[in-house]
Order: sequence, then structure tokens, then C-alpha cells
Amino acid sequence: MQRSHYLVDAYNFLFLAMGKRGTLENRRQRLIDELNEAVSKHHLYVTLVFDGSEEHLRGHYDALEIVYTRQAQTADEYILNEVMHAKHPSQITVVSNDRELTGRSRQHRAKTLTISQFIAYLAKKKMKQKKRKISTFRESDPEMARLLAIFEKKFIEKSENH
Repeated sequence: MQRSHYLVDAYNFLFLAMGKRGTLENRRQRLIDELNEAVSKHHLYVTLVFDGSEEHLRGHYDALEIVYTRQAQTADEYILNEVMHAKHPSQITVVSNDRELTGRSRQHRAKTLTISQFIAYLAKKKMKQKKRKISTFRESDPEMARLLAIFEKKFIEKSENH
């Protein structure tokens, strides 16, 4: 089964989640770094789509795929085009707070999440991962039987001595 592909409206995410502190370039890099860390830990297939640059650029930053659309194309147009031409659009989740983009994506059978829902999803995955790391120690059944026999024997010996 093919894993889900998350297409993230990058500037929409950046302006909502990264605050206004720092330059646009610094906030963009912080978004890339933080999202990359979350994505790599959970083995998610995520593409950050930024609005236009001089030329169309596409590459990877560790676990993230990053796309800069060409100047004449918005990130919304790029994302919608990807959804419309996908072999399995139901395997795509569009992450954006842009209602027009998410509505049109759903019309083409893609799933959608708001930025807040996506952040909550990542936080939930992080908590599950932490819980898995904390394993509770449990003796095997034969070992429990052996320890119980020792305990019962000592308890009986102690009871007979009093």
C-alpha cells in the first residue's frame, strides 16, 4: 500500500505557525528545520510547497521534499495540479488553511487538514512514539511462577517458625 503524501502550503503554514519574529528567510529555515525533524522521526512523505521564485526548484532537505514554484505559479496552483494529476489522489493530504484550495482538493478526492490539525497530528505521533519508548518491565510467566514458589516457600517457613 502506498503511504500518504502530505502537500503543505508552506507560506500559509509559515505565517500561521512561525510567528512574526525574525526575517522571512529565518522563519522559512526554522519551518524547514522543525518540520524536517518531525517528519524524519515519523517517516512521513511531506512536500513543502513555496510560492514562486525565478525558476521552478525542487529538491530534498533530509526527509522533506521542498518545491519552489516558478514565479508565474502559486503554491495553491501547484498543489491542486499535483492532486488533479495524481494516480491515487485519495493518498494525498493537502495541508492548508486556504478554504478554496482545500475545497477544490476534496473535490478531486484528496484529504485535507488545516495547519492546526496537522500540527496536532504530528504532536500525537510524537506522544505515541514517546509512549512506545517507555516500556514497562514484566517478568515472563515461568519466571513469575518460579518467584511465586520461592515466596510461598519462605512465607510457609516463616509462618511455621512463629
